[in-house]
Amino acid sequence: MMAPMVWHRAVAGCVGLALVATLSGCSWHLETEPEAFRTPTALTVLRDHVAAAESAVEAAAPSSRDPLAVVEANAVPVRLAALGGVSPTSSPRPSGSLAVALEGAESAAAACMDAAGEDPIGGLCASVLLSHLAIDAEAQRNDWEMTAYLPEPPTLPPADSEVSADVLAQLALAHDRLRALYEVVAARSEGDSRKAALEASSAERQRVADLLAIEGVEDLTEPAYDVPADATALRDQNVAIAETYAALMVSAAPQDRVWLLNSALKAYRSALANGLAAAQIPALPGAVQPSPSPSAS
Repeated sequence: MMAPMVWHRAVAGCVGLALVATLSGCSWHLETEPEAFRTPTALTVLRDHVAAAESAVEAAAPSSRDPLAVVEANAVPVRLAALGGVSPTSSPRPSGSLAVALEGAESAAAACMDAAGEDPIGGLCASVLLSHLAIDAEAQRNDWEMTAYLPEPPTLPPADSEVSADVLAQLALAHDRLRALYEVVAARSEGDSRKAALEASSAERQRVADLLAIEGVEDLTEPAYDVPADATALRDQNVAIAETYAALMVSAAPQDRVWLLNSALKAYRSALANGLAAAQIPALPGAVQPSPSPSAS
């Protein structure tokens, strides 16, 4: 009856002493403390959700008959590079339709944009969302509401905007140049084309007036402009305005992201209506470089 008691006592001695030193006669020893489990930050979770959703888009695209599937599939690697890739701890998304995958990607990017606060990952997620929405607008290019200047969604800065009055003045000037171009196009057109150009010109005029009505915004508009005569002028000027808004968006304060995104999207839609191809929509509008936010890692 004594042998079992001696065996238990010997094991207990090794277990206790192994915490302070390596002893001969014991079968194991503890040299280092086990690494503590690191809980991912809220920003990391946001980024991981967006990356996993983008990966799901890439997986669903090859089996889709949607003509925009190739455009989205080609854009995903650029977005994933900027996001830092898919986390190995992310749960794999079930394969499904491209429409479902795109809905999930847009939802994840929007949630990230809204919840990221001051962190740059918010601007990156806004860029991802803008790309999806602009590519999707290709299928809606004949809907006049997609290009109309409407009160909602907001396309003007909020009261607490951090976009400077000087920048707003330059935006008003860009819109006034576009207004003048639409007027010239209307003068050279007939029928529905003339009507559409006149409506677009009126919308741009109202946009200019609204921007200039903001306190501190200087009126830089001119009586006349040197208007380009080539057939791609409307497309190119709308793209330039879209890129300007997108570049402001990716580095904007949180309260400015939504109106800048909406303004960029409206300009991209107008460009699509004037000849821009969906494949020409950037994977990351706003010239976001593929380097994820350090604070989101």
